[in-house]
Amino acid sequence: MTWVFNRSVNDNVLIAGGFFEAKKPHPDWLKYNKVSIDLCDGTRQISEEEMPRELRMVEKCELPNMFMAYGGMWIVDSSARQIIEDLDPGLHQFFSINVQFPDGSSPPGEWFSMNITTVRKTMIDAESAIKHLPPAKLPKKLPDGTITTYWSTGTSLIDFNAKRITVGPDADDGANLWREKGHQRDLILFSDKLHDALEAAGLTTAKTFRARLSSEP
Repeated sequence: MTWVFNRSVNDNVLIAGGFFEAKKPHPDWLKYNKVSIDLCDGTRQISEEEMPRELRMVEKCELPNMFMAYGGMWIVDSSARQIIEDLDPGLHQFFSINVQFPDGSSPPGEWFSMNITTVRKTMIDAESAIKHLPPAKLPKKLPDGTITTYWSTGTSLIDFNAKRITVGPDADDGANLWREKGHQRDLILFSDKLHDALEAAGLTTAKTFRARLSSEP
């Protein structure tokens, strides 16, 4: 059985928060912003020296042990990290960060930014809810401030509201946490083994739903 982190607008996994260093007026905001984008996409390994360290939340709230912040950055506490590392030893990167609420306080425990770089092709597109957007004429702002237009190439988006992601029977063979090829930023899947381990430990996560097996009606 495979599970999906839900990004539906009706049941979003996102908790508003972003890296302080990745925004103006920080002097190195552009450099840290690029690293933040890499974390969201899982496109490469990141070094300790590159990492921003201060995650500022928009509102004070009780945080799940594993959640998604702005742009698709995944944040975990030490308990969730240990379980993920036990199941996928050495596969994902974890960077110690300081999580801070607007009043200057921090949630209890240790927190980490997680870099998920494993990409697999497990979704059966023809049996999943995917919206195909045709090429369109879109506005584009040039460096001198003028506005022009360009034609997009078209794209495919996951329809998370439908909660219909279909995978094959071997989807759980391999990494227990991965990005879906072709939808690396949006579609994060995880195995039944990881789901059960988090649940057995009493940990809370971003909202999820179960993927459908292609053999199911």
